[in-house]
Amino acid sequence: MTLHPDGTPIPPLPDLRFVELDAAALGLEGGRISYMEAGESKQRTILCLHGIGSNSMGWRFSLAGLSRHARVIAWNAPGYMLSDNFATAAPTPGQYVEVAVALLDALGVKGPVCLAGSSFGSMLAACMAARHPDRVARLALLGTSRGQRWKGKEERARMLAMREASIAEGPMALARTRSDNLVAAGTPEAVRAMVRNVVAATNPRAYLQAARCTDAVDVVEDFAPRIACPTLCITGDADTVNPPVVGHAVAAAIPGARFVSPLRIGHLAELEAPMQTLGLLRNHFLGDAG
Repeated sequence: MTLHPDGTPIPPLPDLRFVELDAAALGLEGGRISYMEAGESKQRTILCLHGIGSNSMGWRFSLAGLSRHARVIAWNAPGYMLSDNFATAAPTPGQYVEVAVALLDALGVKGPVCLAGSSFGSMLAACMAARHPDRVARLALLGTSRGQRWKGKEERARMLAMREASIAEGPMALARTRSDNLVAAGTPEAVRAMVRNVVAATNPRAYLQAARCTDAVDVVEDFAPRIACPTLCITGDADTVNPPVVGHAVAAAIPGARFVSPLRIGHLAELEAPMQTLGLLRNHFLGDAG
């Protein structure tokens, strides 16, 4: 089996699966949502929410590495990897969260889950923990996002313009021009290629819907004070997308949250350093069972 540079075996991806949700109730153009799944545990479920330029493939190592003691579900948000789009151009985080909850219901997951979110997905995970505390037992925020509202009008406009420009030439150009910003300097080419492959699947319309969603959010004000479950924030010390100061601010606003900043890791700890990241997630989600 091929190995990641950190020594972790690179597992095959699970098959892409589909479920039908109530499109009209959820504001979707169609009811199809796709996801990947691994593990058969009846006692513990881990739901993984990806970032703005990612998808379920970005959770490759988590799907394999956490599945021994948990049922691991990695969704594809509306508009990603053959999931149907939202009808609106600017969905709210609450709309994404209601789709995630509906997905869990459709898959027969009724109790609280362990919830992992990466970047944009961390913002949605924080929203879900605040909005549905009965559905979230433990929370892990990777590449921890605060959203964009706190940055002020000019910086928000610049960020939206950057997003629009970066996707204007299509997802292959996005992967070619933006992927290196997601990893630390010195990241091996094998990992960079893996990241490019994930980013290349991005749907331009869904990408811009997610960008407009995050533009209106400040996790520190909107969600953090209402999060009651044990929370772990992971931000690489070389993350230039959501630097450690951002993750630290989010963690400080969540009662009892723990913040860790792995060395020489950029924005995608789950792909850059799977061995270290899996250790953190196993300890937080699984405890002695991990």
